[in-house]
Amino acid sequence: MSSSIAKLEEYLGGRLFLRNPRGTLPTAFGDVILPRVNQVVVDLERVETEARAFTERGHGKIRVGTSPQIEKVLVTRLRELVYGPETYSPETPGRDATLFESELDQLEEYLRGGMLDVIMVPAHGLLPAYSHRLINSDYLVLVETEGSSDTSGEREPVTVRELAEQELILARNGCGITRTVHSLLDEEGLSLGRSEVEVANCSTLLSWVGKGMGSILLPERNVTPGLAYRRILREDGTYAEMFNEMIWDPGSQDAVYLEALSRKLAASCE
Repeated sequence: MSSSIAKLEEYLGGRLFLRNPRGTLPTAFGDVILPRVNQVVVDLERVETEARAFTERGHGKIRVGTSPQIEKVLVTRLRELVYGPETYSPETPGRDATLFESELDQLEEYLRGGMLDVIMVPAHGLLPAYSHRLINSDYLVLVETEGSSDTSGEREPVTVRELAEQELILARNGCGITRTVHSLLDEEGLSLGRSEVEVANCSTLLSWVGKGMGSILLPERNVTPGLAYRRILREDGTYAEMFNEMIWDPGSQDAVYLEALSRKLAASCE
C-alpha cells in the first residue's frame, strides 16, 4: 500500500500524507486531493458496473416492490414490458420479475438492504442518492362517505382548508396518501383532522366507505365506479396530485436495464 501511495504522490507532484511513528495524517495537499481521488474511484467502479450489466445481457430476476396506491394497470404495463416479445430482441436482455406489495417504509428498507431491485411508489423525495424516474400522476380525491346512483362521479372540488375540517380515515405514515395529505396541509399551515379509525394498510381504505366513521382519500383512478368524489383545490388554483415514480440503486448491476425499463414505462403512460 505504501509503495502505491508513493507512486501516486510522485504522479500528482505532492505529498498526500505526513508519516511518523504514530501513524499518518493527510497533508493540506491531501485534504484537497484525496476526496477527488475517492470520487474518481467511485465513478470508475460505476462505469465498470454499468458496462458489465450492458455487455453480459443477463437473464436474471428483477425484484419489484410496489405500494398499494400504484394502480393495477401500471403494474400490468410493467409486466408486459418485462415479459413482452420485444424483451428478447438483441438490444434488450430477457428477464423475469417478482412483485412484492407493501407500504413505503418497508419498501424503502428493502431497497436499501438489497432485498428489492426497484420500487414503484408515490414520489415524496425519498432516497435522494438513488436513481428516480417519474412515471405518471393522478389526482388525489376525497371520496364521499355516502354515494348513490344520482350523486356518483366527480362533484364540486373541496379546498385544502375544507379538507382539514374532515375526519379522515388514514393509514399509518408509511402510506403515500398519508404523507401527501400531511404535505398539503403543511403548505397552508393547517393541522390534520383524523378519524378515530386508523388502518394498518391503505389498500383497505375503500372498505370503510359508507360506514359513518370518516372520509377517505384515494388516487382518482382507484375510486370504485358509483362512488362520489371531489378533487382537492389548492390555494393557487391547482388540483392536488400524487406522482408515481420508480427508484433504484444506480450502482446495482441491473442499473442500465432498470433505467431502460423505467423510461419505457414512463413513455407508455404519456
